[in-house]
Amino acid sequence: MSTPPFAAPAGTAAPAVRKVRAAFVAQAALVGSALALYALVLVQGGWYHQDLDAYLAAARAIWHGQPLYAPFLHHPFPDPALRPAYIYPPVFALLVAPLGLLSDAAANILWLAVGQAALIAALVITLRWLRPPAWAVTAILCATATFYPLWVDAVQGQANLLVLLLVTAGIAGIARGNARFGAALGVAAALKLTPLLLLAWLLLDRRFRELAWMLGAFIGVTAAAALVRFDDTRIFFGQVVPALAHGTAIYANQSLQGVIARVATSNPYTPPWMVVSWAYLVAPSLILAFIGLWVVRTRRQPAMVRAAAFLPLVPLASSVTWPHHLVLLLPVLWFGLIAIAGRGWPLPSTVAIGLLLLLFSVVARWPVGPAFNQPGFRAAQTADPAVFLVANALCLGTLTLFLLAPWLLRSR
Repeated sequence: MSTPPFAAPAGTAAPAVRKVRAAFVAQAALVGSALALYALVLVQGGWYHQDLDAYLAAARAIWHGQPLYAPFLHHPFPDPALRPAYIYPPVFALLVAPLGLLSDAAANILWLAVGQAALIAALVITLRWLRPPAWAVTAILCATATFYPLWVDAVQGQANLLVLLLVTAGIAGIARGNARFGAALGVAAALKLTPLLLLAWLLLDRRFRELAWMLGAFIGVTAAAALVRFDDTRIFFGQVVPALAHGTAIYANQSLQGVIARVATSNPYTPPWMVVSWAYLVAPSLILAFIGLWVVRTRRQPAMVRAAAFLPLVPLASSVTWPHHLVLLLPVLWFGLIAIAGRGWPLPSTVAIGLLLLLFSVVARWPVGPAFNQPGFRAAQTADPAVFLVANALCLGTLTLFLLAPWLLRSR
């Protein structure tokens, strides 16, 4: 009996099985180690997540009929971005209102569970949509579990993972041709205004139906909240948003505006390299230039590539970008790893995305220079090159990811 030409010799079966098992063991070990590390981070957050305090205060203000923004507007601290008070749209306060009925401990546990469920859902959407091979899944899970901005989000109890889920679902649905998924982007923008910048992607991509769905969802959700909390809605858009639009030069602000403020304006946090009166124009000008660069470099690319390549501009363009906001970059890294795997893990792309992950997750938290509130800390932020690199590593990483994204995301 003849053997088909494409059949493997019987003697090679055992080595092949051993090779598969070795790969599976290696993948399981890597993923297990990363998830164990992330579990330790979640345990570190424990029963208390500091940023949830503001959410709980807003939730309880809803039940007691109190104004949402009085603590923010009347707080004596001069920098609005640093006031420990509720600063999000009224619709978000309505969303978290049920937490106000719970004890602080129960609310913290439930909120942590909600955030992690949103992260898992965003991952599932991506993996079911793009069907990556096993090593790409391994890389995605390891990169996610060790992503420093995600650690900050989890420990502080922030709401960015809900936005991540909505944005991931929106991009996936739009890329598959379903315009109604633009509504997911609109809801994300209603919860936190920054995703409104994705309107530029839809407009420049001439996705007018998706844009209509996004605007309709944003306006509809915001209007529904205004029916319940009209005064709060008026105060939010009339006073809170303008106060926050000025940004801040504080060390943790990783937006372009924040970095430029540290090096080019008189501020209470850093000694600038030089003071220039037109510094406030630099960040908007750069963002417009970056949008033009995005248009040119992704002109003939699929919708998924164009959306992912645009996504880093959202935190760069925001007036205030804290480290936890950068979980919004996870889909770019996920899509990039899947694209690189599809090309057979070419060395330049693999090294580039690996170095990016090191920048986000290792360099950004490297202890260098004087500690906070120690002598020399303020001066080192702009005078010491090593401190400057580490202090602004997340902004530099976001900018580098934007510049490399079209190359990393290409299919061949």
